Order: sequence, then C-alpha cells, then structure tokens
Amino acid sequence: MAPSHVTIIGAGIIGISTAAFLQRAGHKVTVIDRVAPGEGCSFGNAGGVAFCEVVPTIHPRVLLKIPGWLLDPLGPLTIRWSYLPQALPWFLAAGRNALPDRVRKITAARAALGLRVVSDFETLLKAAKASDLMVKKDSLRLYDTEAQYQAEETERRVKREHGYDMKRLTAAEITEIEPDMARDFACGAFHGGWYYVRNPKTVVTAIAEEFTRNGGEILLDEVLEVTQEAGRASKIRLKAAGERVLNRLVICAGAYSKSFATQFGDKVLLEAERGYHLVIPDPGVTLGRSFTYAASPMATTPMDVGLRLAGTDEFAGLDAPPNWNRADILWRFTKRCLPNLRPIDENVSRWMGRRPGTPDGIPVIGPSKKLGNVWYGFGHSHMGLTWGPTTGRLLSEMLSDTPSNIDLSAFRVDRF
Repeated sequence: MAPSHVTIIGAGIIGISTAAFLQRAGHKVTVIDRVAPGEGCSFGNAGGVAFCEVVPTIHPRVLLKIPGWLLDPLGPLTIRWSYLPQALPWFLAAGRNALPDRVRKITAARAALGLRVVSDFETLLKAAKASDLMVKKDSLRLYDTEAQYQAEETERRVKREHGYDMKRLTAAEITEIEPDMARDFACGAFHGGWYYVRNPKTVVTAIAEEFTRNGGEILLDEVLEVTQEAGRASKIRLKAAGERVLNRLVICAGAYSKSFATQFGDKVLLEAERGYHLVIPDPGVTLGRSFTYAASPMATTPMDVGLRLAGTDEFAGLDAPPNWNRADILWRFTKRCLPNLRPIDENVSRWMGRRPGTPDGIPVIGPSKKLGNVWYGFGHSHMGLTWGPTTGRLLSEMLSDTPSNIDLSAFRVDRF
C-alpha cells in the first residue's frame, strides 16, 4: 500500500512508538494529545520492560484473593463502591477470562507480543541515540517464605515453557547481588526476562524528539469531535487548531480510548486501572536492578530521578480524586525489603495514573470493525511500556500491508 497520512490520538509510549514505526515505513504522521509526549500514564509507571510476564494478571490463583483485597481500602486491588455498578461488567468478564482454557489462550497471546519486545525497543532507542535508557539487568523477585515461592510454581512452569527461566537464589545470593537488601528472605529468583528503563518519560521524549527531527508533527491540542461519513472517519475538530481532514486515524489514547471506540460503534470493555507511585530522590540505599515482592503486587526501580515505588490497582473511574494513602503504603512494603530506606518526607513525590485495562489482560491492536480507516492500539494495562514499541511496529505493519510475525486475532476489537 502506498504511504499515507496517519493521525494518531495519544502521545504516550503506544502512540509515539506507532508514530515512529509508521514514519520509518514512509508514512506522514501527526500525533495529537492534550499533554506533551510521555506526560500521561507513560510518565509514572514502574519502568519495567517485563517481556517474561506471559501469565495474565488475573488467573485462578489470583482470583481467589480478590474478595479479600477488595475489602481492604489500601490493599493491592480496590474499588470505590460507588463505582461498582459501572465496573461490574468488566469484573464479570475478568472472572470468565480466569478460567483455565481462557488463561491458556491469553498466555499464548501475551507470549506472542513479548517475542520481539527488546529488539523493537532497541530499534527506536538506537535511532534516538538513547540506547543507554534501557538497562538489561534482570529483575529480582523476593519471597518471605518457602510457601510463597511454591505457590508460584505454576507460573514459573508456564514461563519456562515460553523460554523464561526464573533461577532460584538463596538469601545469601540475594544480598551478594544487592547488599542493601534485607537478609532474612526465604529465597529469591530472577524473573527470567524483566529489564527496566532509567526513566519512562525520558524514553517517550527521546523517541518523540527523533520523530519530530524526521519531519513528524506533534500537536498539543484537545480533540473535540471526529466526524464520520460513509463508514469512515472523515474530519477531526481540535480545540485550538480547528478542523482537519483525516486520511487514516489511529486511537492510542489509553484509558480515554473507550470514548472514541464507543463513538465509532465498537464495543469495548476498558477500565482505568489507577496506579500510584512514590519517588524518593535520595533513598539512602543503593539498588542495582528493579525488584518485585511476592507479598505485594508492586515493583521498585532505581531511576535517574530516584527510587520509584509503583503499583496497586484502584477502580474508581477516570475522574475521581486520588487517594494518596495508596501511594504511601508502597513505602511500607519496600521498607521491608530495603531496611535502610529513608522515611517519606517533603522531598518525596507522589503520582497517580490511569492504566487502560481490558478484562482479558491483552490490548486491542487492529482495525475498527465499523470505520474503514480507523485502527486501535490501547488496553495494555500494566504492560504498556513493555509492549508499546511492539504495538507500534504491529500497527505500522497493518497500515503498510506488511505481514505480521504473529497471529493478531486475539487482539481484535470485537472480542468483548
């Protein structure tokens, strides 16, 4: 197919990666967002390039824990009860997707997305002369008890089947690698394929700057309306720049993508899985790699801005005010792992972001079923940074009529 002009709504890691790969394929590209590249959900994630995470977040073992988590307002998963009626269809679908047969299919789809994560990242970062932003040190996972370790054997087996081996470590080996770690863990493990970036916002910014150097256009503007004519998205009206004619349109608007898909007639189940982080600029400890802790679904990552503690899932809709206690609770779990971690003080920064989550734990990647010139790339939940460049490559291949290296049927928009 001949190169075209593509308009992308969304300047996070998904949208900017899509723009960069489309540009490399010869297309003219415009990116539109209300905020600068990397200022949305991409700003505050844990920084993990977690290509080994093939098992979906919600699976049979986790499903049993959800009721207890929901009763704890500061637990790893919570819902504001006033929001439950809106979120209930999503949770019911998530429960259906936790059945063993669905978990196997979802795992296969996640594994397919992970095949070229590192090479796709390297393609974009090398072009932006920013290869040093990705640190290729495998993340650690820490366990308080042998029972915690054994409880995850099924997930480790699945990872091994896909080529990711979680090598077990003794308590002594953990502190040999990371001297500031607590010395009383039962054991630890390497994740088997989990790198990290020094700063996710800087990653997006570097790719965006290379995109604009090569002639790409980024507009900081608000989309007011997308006009439809004869089964196509024909025009876009912006708050500041006015009306523009559309050739092809890609929606990479994160948790806000649902409103566009609904407007276009595509039904999706998408919720804002609100995550929090703390950044401690001078943590008082040294950490050479990221780590996760079996007692809490969070990650701690050394970044150029300090130590980032990130995690939790909160369902409260797009616009509810943050609950900063959910950020502060992350310090307690990290303190258990790093005993000399400094207390929270006035120098610590807090953040809340809206991860776009689907109930099956895999994104929507592909064409609209209603409009002939619209494509989607959203719904990556906790895996946006990891799968962002690969999603961009896959969308570029679709819009360029280039055969894909994976089966894309699992990511279609009409699966809900």
